[in-house]
Amino acid sequence: ENGYSIVLKNTNNSRTREIQCLENLIEKNIDGIIIEPSKSNVFCKHKYLYDRLDSYGIPYIFIQGAYSVMEDKPHVIMDDEKGAYLLTEHLIKLGHRNILGVFKSDDTQGQNRHKGYAKALAKEGIAYDPENVIWFYTEDRAVHPYTTLQKMIRSGKKVDAIVAYNDQIAFHLIKAIRELGLKVPEDISITGYDNSQTSTNTDITLTTIVHPQQELGKIAAEALLKMIRGEEVDKTIVIEPKLITGNSCKNRAI
Repeated sequence: ENGYSIVLKNTNNSRTREIQCLENLIEKNIDGIIIEPSKSNVFCKHKYLYDRLDSYGIPYIFIQGAYSVMEDKPHVIMDDEKGAYLLTEHLIKLGHRNILGVFKSDDTQGQNRHKGYAKALAKEGIAYDPENVIWFYTEDRAVHPYTTLQKMIRSGKKVDAIVAYNDQIAFHLIKAIRELGLKVPEDISITGYDNSQTSTNTDITLTTIVHPQQELGKIAAEALLKMIRGEEVDKTIVIEPKLITGNSCKNRAI
């Protein structure tokens, strides 16, 4: 609408790819960049590229997180801590007490969702147990949560609910649960995050958090256009989470 063309780069959450993308973009005649940082919870060793953008006067805005060394830069984020809090609180209100958390460790979304999970447990008087948390990385997301959950269940660990990092991970875990002859939500309730398309692809409709990707992108683009015009923008723009319920959680309080 404002007469700009779009260059799209995909990092696949790889730092190496992010460096390559930034180096490539710096060589082009660009007016601004919207960036989803790769492994945003890991210390950024390529800040020199962002310093180059600053020196060239090229504005940029982060979405979905920001590196700790650049938290003063404009960024648009979901309140992921509150989102996971709402999910965990929902499970507790349904009578669940043995709640596992499965979170991604190399981005700020995973860290903040873990904080919300722990905060909800504490508020409801349920002791936080690090043994009830499965951490995974981008590279092992398809295997580690799956095999670790099965190992926990086989060992006899009490599990009546799971707060999953996102919908994709939730469906991996549902498959792992069913392989052991258990049912969702009859035996184990589970929640997702993001309200992605996959959440309607099976007989299970996840209880999840709405993630308004289009709204997030629009807000970031509008802020970037203001920056290009030399206008001031808020450093942190937060989108409030909204919980929607599916059939993936059983009421155990009845």
